[in-house]
Amino acid sequence: MARIPALSRRPLAVLTAAALTVTGALVASPAPAAAPGHATVVGAVPSTLTPDIVDGTVFAIHDAGSKVVVGGSFTGVENRGSDVKIPRNFVLAFDKATGQVDTAFAPVVDNEVLDILAGPTAGTVYLAGKFNTVNGTNRRKLALVNLSNGSLVASFPNLAFNGLVNDIAKVGNRLLVGGIFTTAATKPRGGLVSLDATTGAVDEYLTATLTEHHNYDGVSGASAGVGAEKLAVSPDGTQLVVIGNFKKANGALHDQVVRLTLGTSAATVSSWNTNRYEPRCNAKAFDSYVRDVSFSPDGRYFVVATTGSPYNGTLCDAVARWDTSSTGTAVQPTWVNYSGGDTFLSVGITEQAVYVGGHFRWVNNTSATNSAYPGAVARPSIAALDPLSGLPLAWNPGRHPRGYGVAELLVTAQGLWLGSDQEWIGNFQHRRERIAFFPLTGGAAPHSTATTTLPGNVYFAGPGATNTMRTRAYDGILGVSSSAPVASPDGTAWSAVRGAFWVGGTLFYGVQGALWRRTFDGAAFGTPKLVDPYHDPLWDKVVTDSGPEGQTYAGNTVNFYPELPNVTGAFYTNGRLYYTLTGQSGLFWRWFSPDSGTVGADRFTVAGATGFADAGGMFVSGSSIYLVSRSTGNLSSADWVGGAPTGGWTTRSGPQVDTIDWRAAAVFTGPDSPTPLPTKRIPVKRTLRQSR
Repeated sequence: MARIPALSRRPLAVLTAAALTVTGALVASPAPAAAPGHATVVGAVPSTLTPDIVDGTVFAIHDAGSKVVVGGSFTGVENRGSDVKIPRNFVLAFDKATGQVDTAFAPVVDNEVLDILAGPTAGTVYLAGKFNTVNGTNRRKLALVNLSNGSLVASFPNLAFNGLVNDIAKVGNRLLVGGIFTTAATKPRGGLVSLDATTGAVDEYLTATLTEHHNYDGVSGASAGVGAEKLAVSPDGTQLVVIGNFKKANGALHDQVVRLTLGTSAATVSSWNTNRYEPRCNAKAFDSYVRDVSFSPDGRYFVVATTGSPYNGTLCDAVARWDTSSTGTAVQPTWVNYSGGDTFLSVGITEQAVYVGGHFRWVNNTSATNSAYPGAVARPSIAALDPLSGLPLAWNPGRHPRGYGVAELLVTAQGLWLGSDQEWIGNFQHRRERIAFFPLTGGAAPHSTATTTLPGNVYFAGPGATNTMRTRAYDGILGVSSSAPVASPDGTAWSAVRGAFWVGGTLFYGVQGALWRRTFDGAAFGTPKLVDPYHDPLWDKVVTDSGPEGQTYAGNTVNFYPELPNVTGAFYTNGRLYYTLTGQSGLFWRWFSPDSGTVGADRFTVAGATGFADAGGMFVSGSSIYLVSRSTGNLSSADWVGGAPTGGWTTRSGPQVDTIDWRAAAVFTGPDSPTPLPTKRIPVKRTLRQSR
């Protein structure tokens, strides 16, 4: 079960109000939000240029250029290296270059600040949250203040929301507001409203009404306020995704998540829908279990994070990617990553990673409840996920103790901000009280996911049961070269290899029930290394302080490894590792991240794909899949469309066709040889078509 320590837990009605802001623009006045422009994952060592927030939880972070503004439930802050507490209730600012607390910025708010966003003019910021007054003046739940000293911008009115404002987003000169309210400036609004960003005047642009509890049915289940929890605007300003405690939007079923089209004159509820958030999750504890949503910098997808438990095939305690190109009323996620019973609270996305925060112990932990199931990888409280597969990248600074969790992740051009309720990054390694910044400095680009295509080289590991490696050039149709040896001076037993595949400069292959990796450029091999992201010496012996007594963060080797001795062919494409098994007719796949080497905990079967029981190797090139017959040595091809073979198979080469025998322990495409091998047209004795 996803646990929240009693002392750190926010009131249930506002439990889901950790803040993330996304900017965009209306179609009528396009001004797309700038992408962070990250070429690498952020570094693993947090900056020292942050103050120490001494209590509470940080729910909101805003990078204002020369200074950073922070909101939450705290009451004080200390400069780094000082033990002098500076009173700051619910909001503060500090100098970004020095990390020193800004003594001039000291607005007095009477309750929690849940979101902070740049104002309509330079030098101003919006504050949103639970408060009713700012500097002694009525400003219920939303206010505009001057960044210099925290004074109110008097021209921005008191909207007198009758409930929480959880999140705000600025689109053009319009402010979109989401929360647990039914009126704004006396006008009826059900959890969503739009305002003139400068004057604060309520307009008729966003009037969608969110209604009905997700869990609470009037008799059973936890009861919380109905409305919006988080807003995410696509970078081009045309789409708005809203998550929260609601079942309907404008009377139509959109359980916990709704997508709206931001038109020129009105925001309208889209027909896009999913039923994956309809099941109840731990209804006694949570009325709603969605916690955060964020768009990718290119707008191609958004990610939703949840709490909940138990698993039971739901999206509880999970992060899920949703492609914006998807349509329909029963849309399914592209991928899902499960924690195994712990909460995800926050999401921040760059070009290289989907950063997630919460109080989870593991990721890639499908079906588990409070323990590490096969595939579980230790990622205490923070993780960077591969956008293609949702699996963890190698980045793993961790955060222990975990407490309530990482409530806020803010991506900027310089790096990643983290807001939480605890004092440490790492295992009591870097003291960063409740706020930390991971700069790009020290970060590395994730492993390349590039694969090769034909014409090119095909490699044979262990041909003729020998411990050798050979290669031949092939154009994908008829042109085949004579094979040539590939030097392997370390004596690798290539005849024992199973399921080899090359991706981004690295050769992965199975030997005796384990996956190995080594660099390979077509001529020289690097040192082989065991692929074992499931056991990390930095975390394996650290006690989680959750679950059974003495439980550590140690993961659990994925259930793909026991399959490896029976793998007869494998290839990687677009985040997926496809493979075949001895005596089984189907084609299987799992998600795979070449950066960390993590294999997905879930095995999928390609629908309708049969005839692979005789597989003796396979690879994909562009729109074609190639299959080696173990019994005949033939190489056949079929169309490869949408991640599946389509149509019949055509025999391209083989002992009885052109004298070429394609059989080996493993067959894979890889990099060009330093000296290109010339292909030659070999007369074909016959061309066979077969169905599989």
